[in-house]
Amino acid sequence: MPSIAPPLEHQLLPFVAFQGAFSTLAGFGALLVYADGGVAASVQYTAWMLGIAMLSILSPFVLGRALRLRGKRLVRLSFAVPAVALWWADGHPMLLALSTGGFLGWSWAARHWLELSVLKDAERDGYAAHVTVVTVVASLLATAVVAALLSLSDESPMAVYGSYAVLAAVASVWAARSLPTTPVMQMQRPLSVVQQSGFKACLPLYFLESGMLGIGMVLGAGGASQALGQVSHYGWVSVMATVVGAAALFALRRKRHNGNRVRWMGLACIGMASGHLLLGASVLHPGLYVLHLLLIACVQPFWSASEQVLNQRVMDLQGALADRIVVREVVLGIFRLLALGLFWLLIREWPPTQVLLVGTAMMASAAVLEWAIGRAWLRRAN
Repeated sequence: MPSIAPPLEHQLLPFVAFQGAFSTLAGFGALLVYADGGVAASVQYTAWMLGIAMLSILSPFVLGRALRLRGKRLVRLSFAVPAVALWWADGHPMLLALSTGGFLGWSWAARHWLELSVLKDAERDGYAAHVTVVTVVASLLATAVVAALLSLSDESPMAVYGSYAVLAAVASVWAARSLPTTPVMQMQRPLSVVQQSGFKACLPLYFLESGMLGIGMVLGAGGASQALGQVSHYGWVSVMATVVGAAALFALRRKRHNGNRVRWMGLACIGMASGHLLLGASVLHPGLYVLHLLLIACVQPFWSASEQVLNQRVMDLQGALADRIVVREVVLGIFRLLALGLFWLLIREWPPTQVLLVGTAMMASAAVLEWAIGRAWLRRAN
């Protein structure tokens, strides 16, 4: 009797867990760079990281046919590079940007390819809820381990870089073991996607969702540095926040389905906007930064699940799957770099407190606008 393949989320579980755990490097790395060089160094590092991520997510679809790239091989590659490079990242932000950006680009290229190749629309909400739980648990464990190592090593940056290098080495062997087999990753006619009116209608949503990513990283690092000081303190507060978020996610894990997408995104938007405003208010009292992390941790999984469903919905355009992924990710990368560059031109002469206040107000406004556009998309889908 032939064996029955497990559900997709079970096949992806090791990859999703390792991806969630390793992604926590972004917070620690951005804070270390900010602590060394301030706002300017943080903006420069973030720009390099986002640029490398954009090129990395594009490269498998450009070279996929020549290299016979599939999801499994790309997952291994996404972890193998930082497993080597991170050992020399202390004092070298470019190596950190290469490690983080390369990982984000390659791992998400593989994940988009796997998920969009297999999932049907009716399955997306349940799948998003399941993999979000796995991501939260894995990120909680990784953050706790790194925070403990920082405390034991007297805040040595190598406690961060070394631990993530070891994690990446293990993931390069284990993360792809159970992944489903997919076709070779290759582009066909990406310009045909750009010419569609449906794609052009996505552009405002893409800018709000992704254009604020780099700005949010800089603001998060600045807020943590001003409110908490030591990197290990950030780690322990993040652990506490993640536990709260995991509890909320567990309590509401069966409440979401494809009939209440709009309501869940609206509730999450209220929490995200309030969380951004608390980050800005933390210039008045450090305790507000803790409240910011707690609130964001509670609502971020639900906001991410809504964004994942929405992104997969707006990817339902005409054209080959690889073409749709490539066009979307290139546009997102351009928006990220453009928004970060404009933000830097605006704030480069400002004191850190003013940067935080204005930036977080922008982030809160962007979340509200994203919800308004997303609501229209999701209602039209239903």
